[in-house]
Amino acid sequence: MNNERTTDDYILDRFMNVKWSEQERDEVLGLPLYDLPYLPLDIKIPDDDLASIVEKIESIDESNFFFYCQATIMPYNSEKLVFYGPDNYKDFWIQTRDALSHEHFRELSDVDNYKWQIEIPEIKDFVSTIPMNELYMVECRNSKIDGKAYVHRDREKMYKGLNNRIFVPLTWDDGNRFAVTGLGDIHAEPGRPFVLNGNSWHHGTVNTSGKRRLAIIISANTHGCAEFDELLKRSYKKFASVM
Repeated sequence: MNNERTTDDYILDRFMNVKWSEQERDEVLGLPLYDLPYLPLDIKIPDDDLASIVEKIESIDESNFFFYCQATIMPYNSEKLVFYGPDNYKDFWIQTRDALSHEHFRELSDVDNYKWQIEIPEIKDFVSTIPMNELYMVECRNSKIDGKAYVHRDREKMYKGLNNRIFVPLTWDDGNRFAVTGLGDIHAEPGRPFVLNGNSWHHGTVNTSGKRRLAIIISANTHGCAEFDELLKRSYKKFASVM
């Protein structure tokens, strides 16, 4: 393994250790709701279901996991696994990169034929509780030991503000960190999803826990979904004080 540190490593170190002032944090938290960098959601995977999900993912042979990305700055020690979505992950990655809107994505993709590739009932049950217009992808997005995502913004143009991808940490041992511009470390609880406004705000992650960190990312169309809007408003009232 190449242990030589890169410029991206130094930038990530600096970013993760920025001490944002209270004034800077207040300015970010005072933005309109949909412009916030992230927001924990007022829904959560039940503890027993969470334990079952973790156990089932851990039992999947590691040869089934893969990594695909065309980003300029590639994550390190990251792995993926599709639970729901298309047969061809590469096509999905390119289509979500190129789509200018959800309508455009439908034109580019074969979304009507997306299906559950790996069925874990507890994951399916939880995803069904999230209000949305249409589900695109449910994928495992794990950080292996010493994994990191260098400072970046996400590529998708069809997501706007907090009508964005949903990140669900499944395990979060000491040494895992996820930071965003203006706020620093996010509020992370295993089983509690948060919406990440990742194409507007720079963010980065590190895993120095000595353990594999498990997470799910849910890609969906929530734009104009009244029930999702209500979830965001309710979640902001509950979690703004811990962000």
